[in-house]
Amino acid sequence: MPITPASEREEQLLGALAWMVKQYLSVEDGGLDHVCMSAGEQAMTLLAEYGLVSDDTRHGRWTDAGERFLDAH
Repeated sequence: MPITPASEREEQLLGALAWMVKQYLSVEDGGLDHVCMSAGEQAMTLLAEYGLVSDDTRHGRWTDAGERFLDAH
């Protein structure tokens, strides 16, 4: 079950992380690739815990909830 942000501040930080991932880890097919960078791996793992990306393996995808979250932030 995905985690829900506990506070407005936590949601703001999660939004910043999500947009950094979208900007720097997006690949041509619309997926995500952390290119084996530990920061990218940690970011995708955290986003997966919140249900925003499909999984925390090297190649993930934004979930419907993740797309809505990006649209809202």
